[in-house]
Amino acid sequence: MKKLILFSLFFSSIVYCQEKTNDKVAFRPDIAITFISNFYFGDNYLAKGHRSQSVGAQIKSDWLHYNNFNLGIGFEKSTQSVTDYSIGGNIDKTNTNSIILYLSYDLLTKSKFRISPEISYGNIELRQKDGSKFYGSQNGNRYGFGANLNYMLGKYFSLYSNVSLNFYNLNVQTTDEYTNYFNHANAISMSFGIKFH
Repeated sequence: MKKLILFSLFFSSIVYCQEKTNDKVAFRPDIAITFISNFYFGDNYLAKGHRSQSVGAQIKSDWLHYNNFNLGIGFEKSTQSVTDYSIGGNIDKTNTNSIILYLSYDLLTKSKFRISPEISYGNIELRQKDGSKFYGSQNGNRYGFGANLNYMLGKYFSLYSNVSLNFYNLNVQTTDEYTNYFNHANAISMSFGIKFH
């Protein structure tokens, strides 16, 4: 995660320099603040051992705009309650933290609506807790495909929503028999909030 943050900071300084030499490139950090729900599915630890829906918050910021392309970074935090203690062990919840880089394309802009397909890649961390007691964490990577829908409410802000399909690859040390069960997960994610331009 630290490497991704350092890369993002380094990349933003490069983008700022490009803005002065190429009038098609713009550095304008639009910010979306949303609620997000992840619906995990399949035969895996997150889907089988937890409540199917997680609730959390997300912040996304478009940094670089080039023609209809937008490049940005996002942060997400959500919590899932454990429902099967034979799977979850001595924990009652799993906190999920993510940082992603994403690329979107403004495919359709009509009146006040804008539809933008998006791809993303980043890191994920699962933090397992029982009340305030921390039991450990697992890390991995994630990637996803989805689309954003914006409805302009004014010159400087819009209603923002996103639907995406995300895939998670974790680095959990377990026996060969349970590698796929603990190291892979899938989710349909839905978010809704406000985007500031």
